[in-house]
Amino acid sequence: MKKIQIMNMLLGGLLVLGSLTACGGGDDSTDTPPTPPEKVATSVKVDYSATVSQQLLDVATVTVRYIGENGQVAQEQMSSTTWTKSVTIPLPNKAGLNIQPTLKGAVNEEEYTLSANGQATYSWLDQDGQQLKAGATEKTPDMEAVFYADGLGQYLGAITANCQLARAFAKDFSVSDTTVAWGGNAGDDSTQGTGISNEGATGDNR
Repeated sequence: MKKIQIMNMLLGGLLVLGSLTACGGGDDSTDTPPTPPEKVATSVKVDYSATVSQQLLDVATVTVRYIGENGQVAQEQMSSTTWTKSVTIPLPNKAGLNIQPTLKGAVNEEEYTLSANGQATYSWLDQDGQQLKAGATEKTPDMEAVFYADGLGQYLGAITANCQLARAFAKDFSVSDTTVAWGGNAGDDSTQGTGISNEGATGDNR
């Protein structure tokens, strides 16, 4: 009789131990995984480009001013007819570019085919640097015409004044017009600071 009681006690203990083990396993299965951080826009990637005609490079030094990685105006001189630059700018911030030609010296040809335009493509990036939302591609007005030497002054000034973009970007994906102090000759549709006058070439260069 005692043996039967001892056996019953041992079986009861094993059943209790088994139930505790099963409960412990159940707790592990109900653990919730950590919630991944919410994806938010922290920067905007901007792909800039500028294109000019070879004759514009022949007669003028062409400088592209743009908003760089630190949100400040930077500049590069065009050495070929196409210029490109990709930057990532922290939000909120501005982005944009401005094409500024400056006459190199004497005008030797009677007629010039000159053109210039710029563009910028925007996309928002998350905190991991991955694209969160694609934006639009915006372009400057196309400045293209055939000019005689005595019209170069006005044309170079018009490029500086019109071949520019300036946009403000926010973390909520909104884009708005803004202004940028480009420096150099920006915003001046005369040719002050370019070394030439509105009347174009001098009498010696006509």
